[in-house]
Amino acid sequence: MEIQKIKDVVEEILKEDTRARNSDTWLIFQTLRAMGFNIFIDFKQLREMPSFETITRSRRYIQNNEGKYLSDEQMIKLRKEQEIKHKEYFS
Repeated sequence: MEIQKIKDVVEEILKEDTRARNSDTWLIFQTLRAMGFNIFIDFKQLREMPSFETITRSRRYIQNNEGKYLSDEQMIKLRKEQEIKHKEYFS
């Protein structure tokens, strides 16, 4: 998915939805819905879910700081390419 498209969707949601400004979980949920993904989660469960960022930060910590359970070479290359794209776009 193109970074600009995701950014545009997120911006539109933030513009219209006060709750999305205050909750990353709600923002993620609304973004996925706006992009056409069918998500059926009870709101109570949604509020209790850990944030996607917490999950991915935990993975990065375990892999990068502890050196455990590393990704395969193809995924490492893909993540590096995505990191470069993000840095170029947001610079």
